[in-house]
Amino acid sequence: MIKTEYYPVMEDAFKTCMDKDHNYVLIRHSYQNGTRIHPHTHDAYEWVIATHGHFRVESEGDEMEFQLDGENTLVIHYPEGTLHSLTVLGDVLEYFVMRN
Repeated sequence: MIKTEYYPVMEDAFKTCMDKDHNYVLIRHSYQNGTRIHPHTHDAYEWVIATHGHFRVESEGDEMEFQLDGENTLVIHYPEGTLHSLTVLGDVLEYFVMRN
């Protein structure tokens, strides 16, 4: 099951996901339509944080599609070692990945 949460603004998403005084890696991605991030895992907990775009994620046999218009911030949770992938369905997808 893919765990997702929605927040009214991006700052709320970061505040909820981050512990104070803990080091995180924050990466900003931008991909064009048709880009596929092939299935992979990480040795860290990972959050995908997005506000705009049309994309599909797959994880551990589950699949979800999102069409975000900027009204809310979506956070997708991937615990350490979780197999996951992403496919861009709209023109451009810009999002953040945060890892601890």
